[in-house]
Amino acid sequence: MEALRLIRRARHALAEARHVPDVLAEARQAALLTEAVGARLAELDDDGLTGLGQQLSEAGAHAAVCLDRSVVRAAVLNGGRAGRLTELGDPATALGELDGLLRDVGETLVVLACGADTESLYWTCIDGVDAVSECKDLTGLLRKAASRAEEAARAAGPGRAEAAPAGRGSPILVVRLGPPGEGGPAEGVPDYRAPGAVGAAEVSVPAG
Repeated sequence: MEALRLIRRARHALAEARHVPDVLAEARQAALLTEAVGARLAELDDDGLTGLGQQLSEAGAHAAVCLDRSVVRAAVLNGGRAGRLTELGDPATALGELDGLLRDVGETLVVLACGADTESLYWTCIDGVDAVSECKDLTGLLRKAASRAEEAARAAGPGRAEAAPAGRGSPILVVRLGPPGEGGPAEGVPDYRAPGAVGAAEVSVPAG
């Protein structure tokens, strides 16, 4: 499944979660999905994205570890979106949606930490906020890199003109260098010929 669809589903599922185990499970799934997206970016043939993609993958894995508590493990093992990722799609679009998902996760964990009834839950949320914040920072850098890559691709797009093959193209203005009166056009009258028709005693320049 394409990254954009998975990320949108993750945002919806996080918004629908009502109980602490479900919220933490969705937060961890978002971290695992971030890891998977980063890994896909690291495979691209783009120096501006591969290094940052690897860093994002590692940051996502770290966030998942921070949120890996017994209270969420069973819920996560029952199904993971990261394993259904088959294609990245447009990097800039996917990264924009991922940025929104990470923002949602961070805000949700802050709310959960404020209402935590145990110290363990509190620190799980705080550690998760810090780790997700790092992911979000890297996502922002990747979005800029992806935008630069798109601009460069548009600038060097398929509209570039190709050199015309020999024997084709615009007519050539031929100016004879021999003395006047030895055949050819009258003195001072240019002779327009097709490319490739220039003789040994002629100099050609592009017409116009």
